Amino acid sequence: MHTTAKNSVATLLLLATTTFSATAVMATTAPKPAPTTSAVAGTHANLSPEQQKIYQADVRAQQGREAMSYIVAAHRLLSGQHADEARQYLEQAKGLLTKLKSSTIAGNESTSGRVPIYSQLGVKEGVEITEQLKQQLGKTHLDAVRGNHEKVVESLKAVDIELQYSFVDLPVAATLEKVESALKSLSAKDPGQAGEILADAEAGLIHDSIVVNAVDENPAG
Repeated sequence: MHTTAKNSVATLLLLATTTFSATAVMATTAPKPAPTTSAVAGTHANLSPEQQKIYQADVRAQQGREAMSYIVAAHRLLSGQHADEARQYLEQAKGLLTKLKSSTIAGNESTSGRVPIYSQLGVKEGVEITEQLKQQLGKTHLDAVRGNHEKVVESLKAVDIELQYSFVDLPVAATLEKVESALKSLSAKDPGQAGEILADAEAGLIHDSIVVNAVDENPAG
């Protein structure tokens, strides 16, 4: 496995829309409200058991992205000396992260305390994306959205073409702790310290980009 990026951006985006969610990791503004409970329940009821697991993981991922959006927005507001507005965003982030911490412990197979908030697959430019390839890659969807990255990589090794798997995970407990610490700093009238803590929270995201079945383009001899 390697961590060099040699893939076509266009192909990455295509595969992202056919097999995984290609949602931006963080937004610069606060996210829109989540769907109502009744709408979510109606949608959830029609899913197969595997689809339900994927749906539940997607809900956690969306909550994680929203929490990070609030953190990023709060950090920017602090840079502009808007502490009161920043506090409101941090309270929103705290609520989401608290829910995530509980749901991760109760429902996620992963014991790492990390929630995947972004994942993407790509192939090298020029490789034909067939229906068979889409089906093969689709089999890794559940493991990807649940953060079982080692299983994803092992499955991708059997596809027999060069692939790039990228992901971003949110360490929930550590991020929640930083948000609470930043709120305490704001209560102590220390926005500078709060900003440093939020920068640390943003930097704490866990990410990697792994090339599987890499082809040596310059073989010896």
